[in-house]
Amino acid sequence: MGVFDYKNLGTEASKTLFADATAITLYTYHNLDNGFAVGYQQHGLGLGCRHTGRGVARQHRLPGSDPPAFPGILTRKRPPWTRCTQPVGRQSSASALGYGGKVDARGTFFGEKAGYTTAQAEVLGKYDDAGKLLEIGIGFRGTSGPRESLITTPCRSGQRPARRAGPQGLCEKLCRRTFGGLLKTVADYAGAHGLSGKDVLVSGHSLGGLAVNSMADLSTSKWAGFYKDANYLAYASPTQSAGDKVLNIGYENDPVFRALDGSTFNLSSLGVHDKAHESTTDNIVSFNDHYASTLWNVLPFSIANLSTWVSHLPSAYGDGMTRVLESGFYEQMTRDSTIILCPTWSDPARANTWVQDLNRNAEPHTGNTFIIGSDGNDLIQGGKGADFIEGGKGNDTIRDNSGHNTFLFSGHFGQDRIIGYQPTGWCSRAPTAAPTCATTRRPWGPIRC
Repeated sequence: MGVFDYKNLGTEASKTLFADATAITLYTYHNLDNGFAVGYQQHGLGLGCRHTGRGVARQHRLPGSDPPAFPGILTRKRPPWTRCTQPVGRQSSASALGYGGKVDARGTFFGEKAGYTTAQAEVLGKYDDAGKLLEIGIGFRGTSGPRESLITTPCRSGQRPARRAGPQGLCEKLCRRTFGGLLKTVADYAGAHGLSGKDVLVSGHSLGGLAVNSMADLSTSKWAGFYKDANYLAYASPTQSAGDKVLNIGYENDPVFRALDGSTFNLSSLGVHDKAHESTTDNIVSFNDHYASTLWNVLPFSIANLSTWVSHLPSAYGDGMTRVLESGFYEQMTRDSTIILCPTWSDPARANTWVQDLNRNAEPHTGNTFIIGSDGNDLIQGGKGADFIEGGKGNDTIRDNSGHNTFLFSGHFGQDRIIGYQPTGWCSRAPTAAPTCATTRRPWGPIRC
């Protein structure tokens, strides 16, 4: 089974679904992650933390400023976001659906019951060239908020995690309490347009991922069972639904993804907690400044240690996991493969640190290891086993320690150099760029009137 294979869709269809789910998830964040990601990329952690914070302030600027654009989400007819102009079509989403709940100027839907009113969700549509609705995407946002309430909304949203770590029943009921009415409205709207639950994709990150798992758990018993056959992809969710209805995608070194034992909070949640689950990717590592630093790792790996949260950024998931999807080694990877990713590597750290499998704060890694580089100039070091190394773009330096490594040079891979290469292995250059999703993808956009 491929890393992101889902249900019985097959590899190519699963890759398309994953790409759409990632796009929807990133769209739900109009705010917090973008600025931090820019500051971190330029200055890293360590002494650069103060510069990272400046990046947040600079990128967010004023309320209404341009949020990042994500390819493949906006319809071709939709005008860009501007400071003074409200986006045509977004506000009409609520009226098009016939929904009377709270919605802001961007078309974002808010939680319906007291105690959950800061929860936020997006509803998007995918259309054919004739304007016919093909699919509906539902995205749940994690702890964040609109630009005009950069601090207050995340703080109020942060009150919810304490509830999430409580009894399992509360986790299961979360989605009904926050968006029960909205989801009924969407189900009615989809049915009126000839769609079924199979035509709905549900995605979210962090607390949004928890909402995805909650909705999946309720999908058979609530909303007349409409969503029981929907597709559910969750990123960095602290809870993982049992069974195979949800594909839970997360980094091994993301403390939020590893916070709970399924849906149970226990003492192990405060430390190293690396239990495998049927629905999760368990051995994908975001090789970032924290993971690489011996000094940072003197502090315990814990959800209470904020420095470990650099692996939790939405941008780290969008960039890093997409590298897995586009890797020339994708066909050789499985759900349990050890995969080391370094697209989330900051520029200062990239210049003098070797990317390798450090196997920190986790169960021992076994089997083959895949190391995938970034668009920058990476230093990549194979281990003693049979590693699969793909440097990516940039002028990479690769160190061969075993003589049993496989190197892939494809597309625009720059001027790469291999140190210590032993010809007992083999080296290949792919004739074309690394394969990407071959299925035609249509853009996601606002629900239309």
